[in-house]
Amino acid sequence: MKTPLEAIVRTEGEVRLGWAGSTTLMDYLNFEDALSPVLTAMVGGVPVRRVPAKSHSVRMAAIGAIGHTLEGGQVHVWGTGCSPWKNPSAPADRRVAFAPPGHDAMVLHATSGPVAERLMANGGPRPGVYGDPAWLLPRFYRPRIRKKWKLGVILHLSELADRSHEARPLPAFARYQVPDELSDDIHLITTVTPLGVPALKAKLDEILACERIVSMSMHGLIIAEAYGIPCLYFSPLSEPRGLGRLALDPEGPADLRIVDLYLGLGRRHIPAYFQDRGLPTDWPALMDAVDRAWVPAAFDADRLIAAFPFTPSPLKAPSGKSIWDHPVIKGLTLQHDVALLRQQDRDTDTSEPVAKQAPKPAPPTPSPASAKVVGEARPQPSAMVPPTSAPGGMAPGLATLLRMNADRISIPLSWAATTRETPHANLGDTLSALMVAGMAGVTVRRAGFDQPIERMVAVGTIGHNQRNGSLHFWGTGVDAERNPVDPLVRGYVRPADTQFHIHALRGPNSARTLRAAGMEVPDIFGDPVWMLPRFWPMKEVEKTHDLGVILHITELEDRTPEATAKASLRRYGVPDAFKGRIRLINTHCPPTVEAMRAKVAEIVSCRAIVSTSLHGLVIAETYGIPCAWFATYGDGEGRMLDLGNPQHQIDHRMRDFYSGVGRTTLSSYCLDRSKPTDWAAVLSWVHGKWRPLSYDDRPLIRAFPLPLAVSPDEMTWPLPAEIVDRIDY
Repeated sequence: MKTPLEAIVRTEGEVRLGWAGSTTLMDYLNFEDALSPVLTAMVGGVPVRRVPAKSHSVRMAAIGAIGHTLEGGQVHVWGTGCSPWKNPSAPADRRVAFAPPGHDAMVLHATSGPVAERLMANGGPRPGVYGDPAWLLPRFYRPRIRKKWKLGVILHLSELADRSHEARPLPAFARYQVPDELSDDIHLITTVTPLGVPALKAKLDEILACERIVSMSMHGLIIAEAYGIPCLYFSPLSEPRGLGRLALDPEGPADLRIVDLYLGLGRRHIPAYFQDRGLPTDWPALMDAVDRAWVPAAFDADRLIAAFPFTPSPLKAPSGKSIWDHPVIKGLTLQHDVALLRQQDRDTDTSEPVAKQAPKPAPPTPSPASAKVVGEARPQPSAMVPPTSAPGGMAPGLATLLRMNADRISIPLSWAATTRETPHANLGDTLSALMVAGMAGVTVRRAGFDQPIERMVAVGTIGHNQRNGSLHFWGTGVDAERNPVDPLVRGYVRPADTQFHIHALRGPNSARTLRAAGMEVPDIFGDPVWMLPRFWPMKEVEKTHDLGVILHITELEDRTPEATAKASLRRYGVPDAFKGRIRLINTHCPPTVEAMRAKVAEIVSCRAIVSTSLHGLVIAETYGIPCAWFATYGDGEGRMLDLGNPQHQIDHRMRDFYSGVGRTTLSSYCLDRSKPTDWAAVLSWVHGKWRPLSYDDRPLIRAFPLPLAVSPDEMTWPLPAEIVDRIDY
């Protein structure tokens, strides 16, 4: 039997590594690929010997989306990416799906992200450790470099006109044209690098000399994130224009390597700057977007090092020098004769089979603390469970029983439902029923606000109206000024004969109100409507209007879907010059799933949104649409209102939601409703000040009071018609 990787490394004094290196036909390195042997040597502390992608040997793979190229022997994967295609560069109609080798042929220690892990696991162990080894560069090299450029723009190899050592974009790519007056501020960077280790250091220093980075290259973003340089993905997609939010959908149009990178960081969306390659770039606007939208990434470097395939022995820089002067790094060979590599690999003894070796277990990720609740112990919920398992420790037999009776059970839910007097649904309120039913996989039934039964309470500012029975709050809002016991007395008080189980609330202001009433509340915040794109991605919706203006139901002439703004509200007048560009949106719709979906599509069809309705903003934010609160006071000016300043006039619902998702300010356009609107100024403000929300909805999903029929880690969820169509909205 061949010895495991650890013993092989110690015996040979070096580690065998497969990477996409340079050949003797190339007079350059690709900076990204060449980092693979560098980081392997820095962490492992031994020299690196290159082996072919197809090899019989026991070897490592590290940096690069190369998992689909690895064949033969046994490969210990550490931070590697993978394409879903065996031949990703082939025309689309000739691509062959990647099929991983046997369970013992690829030993996963860490992958670039969860997509690569799924592709390479082949049913075997998934360590759940994500990250590209380039994240570790600051551990070994953190120089003091003077900033030379305000913005570094890193091009992908496919965007280059040639393989020269200077960035020369293809002539058709007008977005990379830099006017003379900005030539000292904007610096184009290529990953094409001269041969040799000193050139790699120089390329890294070139990136570090930039105040900001936008990049088409994954490693341009990784290095910027690792060193704390504000950065954005420079998307070539033409919509949405400018700053927007990119959904990290493995099946979507974005570069899968970028998607996998940020999925591995726990993100579900990232801010990005969208710029058609054929159109010139507004460089000042791009730099402003980076400053507004970038949120530092949190990466656990120790966990990635602990997952190294053999005992790490990190290198240290020689005294008075940098890590690049270490003999192991200086001695790396970065250009090879591929034919010779293959011959050397064939000449190696292959008479014995490869020994199976399980990866070292990664340090466990601490599980989130359970949410505290008040009152009785949580009862066993009546809901259908996912068919693959019994969640929450539920006995398998009970889970089976619930699935068998899914068509007979329902969840009692309090929400602002339709009535005889108001037969039309208000979108934000009605989505509560759809979200709960879809996530539980069980239909819901109406429960009164004061009905003495156990029930759920979810979307809406309705927590203060609830009394009697046993209440399960999840994503609910509470008005601190409203009294559920005596409406004539201001201020929330805890009602009698009511048990509260608080799983999550809309925001910290709601939490403060309930805590003041003596309840225990977990620090889990968010509005359940945020998860709507998982049910309805709306990818097919085309942008038809420059601005959508969402009215609050109190601003409408009546409570019908056809109602327009009250005549006295002059700010909703649209002059002829803007007709066809501005859409006034009434949130009322018929109480059907089809009508609700159409109303959401109406919102998504707009390139920007201003809204007096909270859920108009929640929907805009979750679909990545630039937006602002349309405040009902002022003379027509944009303001960044301080959410923590009680002197700033902010609707309590907006203050609660945005504080709960981590914002400190609220972008607002302030205009008294009796005054006409300067729509050009509104559009300029929204696009100039909006930045995408960076919000992790998984804690809110995991706080769901019932067994989940969906996974927090899946980007899209099914919405069975047989469940949601049965609801009496």
